[in-house]
Amino acid sequence: LGTLDFSLLYDQENNALHCTINKAKGLKPMDHNGLADPYVKLHLLPGASKANKLRTKTLRNTLNPTWNETLTYYGITDEDMIRKTLRISVCDEDKFRHNEFIGETRIPLKKLKPNQTKNFNICLEKQLPIDKTEDKSLEERGRILISLKYSSQKQGLRGGIIRCAHLAAMDANGYSDPYVKT
Repeated sequence: LGTLDFSLLYDQENNALHCTINKAKGLKPMDHNGLADPYVKLHLLPGASKANKLRTKTLRNTLNPTWNETLTYYGITDEDMIRKTLRISVCDEDKFRHNEFIGETRIPLKKLKPNQTKNFNICLEKQLPIDKTEDKSLEERGRILISLKYSSQKQGLRGGIIRCAHLAAMDANGYSDPYVKT
């Protein structure tokens, strides 16, 4: 599927994760001309918000693209660095059909040391399935503690929201403005 050359730097003082996407080599041909229009997509897991997704520009007609592009996540905490995984996907942009997946890699952020750039040159893998029974951490968006009480006298159910923890960041600043709806 090809290889991807990139580096990661956790800037602890500024709570930022800098992802420098350098280049790819030997990507799988995706278009009729035997080439591809590749771009790189970053996604912090767990989390489903747009703030968790970043991407490079698309380079046309190449299997050996050079981006030299730095994408930065802000509001990254030491706890995020322990809990989160960076999913890096290489895709082929297609004007007329859906963009196509080429390959991916996943880096647990706990592998990084604060304020030290770590360089990677990794073989891309097929899309890794998220087996919900095997790895709950990839889909988890937080936890909620609730109380429920059924009153037979009042013929009603009473619900209470006690607390939430480890909520997925939904805003660009890495936080959320949570509320509970029942």
